[in-house]
Amino acid sequence: MADFDDIKETGFFKGLFSTWKESLFHPEVFYKKLNLSDTDTADKMDKMGHEEGQEILRPYFYAIIFTYINLVFSFFWEVIFFKIGFYKNYAILPKIPLFFADKNSIDLYIITGIILLLLLLGILYTVFLALLTAIVHGFVMFMGGKSGVKNTFRVIAYASGVGIFSIFPIFGYNISAAWFAALLIIGIKETNGLSTPRSILSILLPFIFVSMLLVIFFMKIIIAR
Repeated sequence: MADFDDIKETGFFKGLFSTWKESLFHPEVFYKKLNLSDTDTADKMDKMGHEEGQEILRPYFYAIIFTYINLVFSFFWEVIFFKIGFYKNYAILPKIPLFFADKNSIDLYIITGIILLLLLLGILYTVFLALLTAIVHGFVMFMGGKSGVKNTFRVIAYASGVGIFSIFPIFGYNISAAWFAALLIIGIKETNGLSTPRSILSILLPFIFVSMLLVIFFMKIIIAR
């Protein structure tokens, strides 16, 4: 069980920081404690009163927090690169319409755009998280995993702490992606009792599968044109 699962006892910020630190820098220990199939973990959650859906909601909110940190810093670097001339246009916000062209309206437009963008991306990320969980869990089961889908979701959600590396421009995304994949492999291994090669395949195959679907999709678009 992660400290963030029990923020009533540990405190919100203390639980958030300790979970982030342990999940990123001591993942083997962290994911062993995270396994819902483990008897000790189940007993601890029962003693906490086992609020309905808590084992899903807490990691979900943890993932959302770091996703928004990622989005905020991504937008920040977009603005900085735009200001110094690295970009010709904002890559995130749409082009400013004519009726927002006066200086008094631009700030309002940007603030409104950021709020709407964060809401929209929060919804899209929730859908993405659900789809990624379903796909990864299917391949985990194919590789012989025995833990439930809740464990897979918790592994993915608590690996989202790598979003903090978005504070670094350009290379932050590469660091996050590589670290995220490594955490998923370790998490799947520790919560499902799989070997390292099987754990790697259960994470690698979904990305190959999704990539193939995207290639087929774009090929059909090109052929149709």
